[in-house]
Amino acid sequence: MKLTDKRFWIFEALSLVCGELTFCIAAGIWFALSQVNWFSEWIFQCAILGCWALGALLSWLTTKNTHNVTFRTYIWTNCVYLALTIYNVSNGDASINGWYIMFCLGFAIVSLPAFVLMTIIYTKINQVTDRIKAIGLVMLTALPLVVINLMGSNLGIGKEDMIKDVANEVIGMVDNFKDKNGRLPVGLHEIGTPFEGINETYEYKDYIFYYEPQKDGFYWLTITFGPDENYCYSSKNKSWIWDCDSVQVEMYKKYDLDIDPYNETDP
Repeated sequence: MKLTDKRFWIFEALSLVCGELTFCIAAGIWFALSQVNWFSEWIFQCAILGCWALGALLSWLTTKNTHNVTFRTYIWTNCVYLALTIYNVSNGDASINGWYIMFCLGFAIVSLPAFVLMTIIYTKINQVTDRIKAIGLVMLTALPLVVINLMGSNLGIGKEDMIKDVANEVIGMVDNFKDKNGRLPVGLHEIGTPFEGINETYEYKDYIFYYEPQKDGFYWLTITFGPDENYCYSSKNKSWIWDCDSVQVEMYKKYDLDIDPYNETDP
């Protein structure tokens, strides 16, 4: 089929609606499992929408009629996501390749409701002779998904927010110590309770903190969940670096670079 067919743009708009549904399902599941809020992460949403849009385009170009076009779109969309996964695996950190593969399998599953929705709406569109009514049907289908997305992005709750709330308590303790004594504590144990004993790391409210004072009067505070998941606070920049591995952490500390705007979150 040709791109000049007016039905293509309606079909492409419908594919974006399906991408939005896929994203909402994936974001809801991930929030329930890990307390990480994806609704405010536009890069994830754009990637999923892009997969569905490209899948619809390839499906439309590789067929001569509309027979099973929705199923072919589902297959092409998953092929596009698979290609994206292969690219990430070949160019990413080997220690997180398993996550990419898991997300690829999960994408195929969470895309199924979108495939069903596309089949139902596209069937109804083909029964409508008025093009305006067909477009209205697509927009009406998209409306509740847009509302869900906006509500999710405004919740402001997730693992980052919970970590930040606890970490800000520690940051306040360190800053109060500096104000009273004119210097940074050598270690968190100098603050006293709840940081007892001289240790390299300290546990506070079930989080592991690593404190590093610097000679310039500033400090780094790292909350670590393992070698590949760290959240760091720089008192010099008063900014957070979210979800970085140990190599990235050392790079920021060594060169004291500006915070990446895609990972930065003000305290």
